[in-house]
Amino acid sequence: MANYGLFLLTAGVTLVFIACNDKEDKHSGHNSKITEAKKDSGMQHDAMEGMQMNDDSSKSMNNMSSDTVNHSSHNTMDGMSMNDKNSIADTAVNEIYWNTMPANQTVISTQKVIEPVDSNMNYTFKGNGYISFDFRRSHKVPVRIGGRIERLYVKYNYQYIKKGEKILELYSPEINTYIEEFLFLIRQPADSALLNKAKQKLLLLGLSTAQIKQIQNSSQAPLTISVYSPFEGYVLFNPSAMSGMGTTVNTSAGMGGMNSGASAAPSVSPTVLPDNSIREGMYVAKDQTLFWINDFKEVWGIAAFTKENEKYLRKGLPVTVTNELMPEKTFQTSIQFMEQIYQGGQKFSQARIYLPNTSGILKQNSLITVSSSMPVRSLMVPASSVYYLGKIAIVWVRTGVTKEGSNIFQSRVVRIGHRDSRMVQILEGLNAGELIAKDAGYMADSETIIKY
Repeated sequence: MANYGLFLLTAGVTLVFIACNDKEDKHSGHNSKITEAKKDSGMQHDAMEGMQMNDDSSKSMNNMSSDTVNHSSHNTMDGMSMNDKNSIADTAVNEIYWNTMPANQTVISTQKVIEPVDSNMNYTFKGNGYISFDFRRSHKVPVRIGGRIERLYVKYNYQYIKKGEKILELYSPEINTYIEEFLFLIRQPADSALLNKAKQKLLLLGLSTAQIKQIQNSSQAPLTISVYSPFEGYVLFNPSAMSGMGTTVNTSAGMGGMNSGASAAPSVSPTVLPDNSIREGMYVAKDQTLFWINDFKEVWGIAAFTKENEKYLRKGLPVTVTNELMPEKTFQTSIQFMEQIYQGGQKFSQARIYLPNTSGILKQNSLITVSSSMPVRSLMVPASSVYYLGKIAIVWVRTGVTKEGSNIFQSRVVRIGHRDSRMVQILEGLNAGELIAKDAGYMADSETIIKY
């Protein structure tokens, strides 16, 4: 028993010793781990310090790497403008947005685009008009003595008569009285001064020298007196209706009137027709205008222009005139007079030009086209790129490109200036460098209400 107890005591001491050794080993391992952790933390601390010290160099390296990336992306988009790059990038992300836009404001199409150009434009504008009489060349033909028209040889307006041609036969008791006085003085050869005065009176009343000689040879007063045309040209009964001339009667150049001795004869009440024409059997008064005669050797061209072109009209502006009767022949002249017209409830401007017509090739009321040109420098687009919505003009501006390569257009209002069959001047609403659809009329059908 004593031996067994000694064995147990020895085994217990051994176990206690082993346990203590295990604790020391564990403790030493723990300490070694702590030491290694401290070493690691120290290394990390040193590394952080190194990173802080090299911060500037790392930033420069990062910038260099980003520049390298940007250059590589630029190389992949070589040949495209910055607007195209931005548009493609935006539309690639927001393509759903473009597809949800209303079709009357945004259109996706593969139509060709063009860029406005800033260039000189030889702007040509035209006006339409007609040939009219130059009323400065119209001569009045008055009757110098009152009476009744027995025979009339001028039958219609615009009739052409020659100088010295008989125009009417007039019965006048007043002139018969003067003829009887002249015949009485012929039978009194002693008083030659009175005879010359009586002869001069008949000349002033419109009788020709041949007529007076015929009366002197016949020794009797004729029943009617023939009146001859003092001018050559076209007969105009009422030129005031076309030129605005008044119908106030006065004596034409070279026609002269007689004031002495006329009050003794009975007065005659004249007959006036609405168109100022005369007829056989009518009574005419002294100094009444029978009609006007225009030789038509120089004519007026009357032309009207649109409202947008009126501001360019001025006196002396060179113009080119073509006539419908001779489209291959042109006349070079200039504007001589500008006038404001109010007619038919409308106010507009008319340009007057003077054209020579000595050969008579220009005819009354024939149509003419008056054109002029001037250089204009501005932003120009083709005429097909502008679409008109009443008084509003729009263009379709490209705002992006889809992934498939289709163009995205949006409508935009522009203010236009000069325009002709080829080019249109853009004053506002569009900038140089923007791209627009070449044919604006194909972007929407006739039933679309375009939103702008």
